[in-house]
Amino acid sequence: MEMLAANIARLRRERGMTQEALAEVIGVSAQTISKWENSTTCPDIALLPLLADVFGVTVDALYGREAGHAAVTPEEAIDRVIECVRETIVGACWEPARDGSFREELAQYKRVMKQDGQTRSIIENDRDVLYFREALGALALRRPEAGWSSLFARQDAAAMLRLASEDAFRRAMQHIISRRMLTFTLPSLMKQCGLTDEKALEAQLTESGLFSRRELLIDDAPLTYFELTGGERRLYLVYAMLAFAAEAAGYQPVHYCFIGNMNYFTP
Repeated sequence: MEMLAANIARLRRERGMTQEALAEVIGVSAQTISKWENSTTCPDIALLPLLADVFGVTVDALYGREAGHAAVTPEEAIDRVIECVRETIVGACWEPARDGSFREELAQYKRVMKQDGQTRSIIENDRDVLYFREALGALALRRPEAGWSSLFARQDAAAMLRLASEDAFRRAMQHIISRRMLTFTLPSLMKQCGLTDEKALEAQLTESGLFSRRELLIDDAPLTYFELTGGERRLYLVYAMLAFAAEAAGYQPVHYCFIGNMNYFTP
């Protein structure tokens, strides 16, 4: 009973609700809410699903019980994370007294976000930002200790951005990835991509840090080839960089919700 009382009080405070506001949503008096939170009385069992719905949690969570976690397959992992992002965003915007059921509000949010694929949610505070678009996914970014402006001073990031702007490098990467070329010789890659400056492309591939340059002896003659370092997994950071670069280039301010302060863009 004490655990239930403590959780009701905690969940109410976390959602910025007064005892009066919660009482109005539930349909009881503020004095009843106070008794629940002080363990003087306990909510009727019939009210527990309503309380859980108001807080956007399960009945088990009201009692402080965590459901056992089943194994998650890689195929399920992304879907689960995205669903958590949706619930988090709706929870940050949701006002029970105004919006009603959390689950209904979540369903409405999903409908709006999927209508044209362009609606975005941006939630930010003094330090961090969460960006979400249904067709793209989510980005949760911590503000660097040195401030957002420090990101522009990063030479390693600048090098990758510069390489991504080079037409020959982009063409080569597109060809490598689309054909899953984990190893390749430079002359073969040049021919397939229709490129002519072999020395420049070799320097770009080396500078990217994505490839290792290796040699074999074939009939006593050296053969130089390139190998994707660390396999394909290393490329996912590059994919993220390109995806959000394209997002920035085509950004239009169409928001489902915006939460934060207007002094976000500080050094």
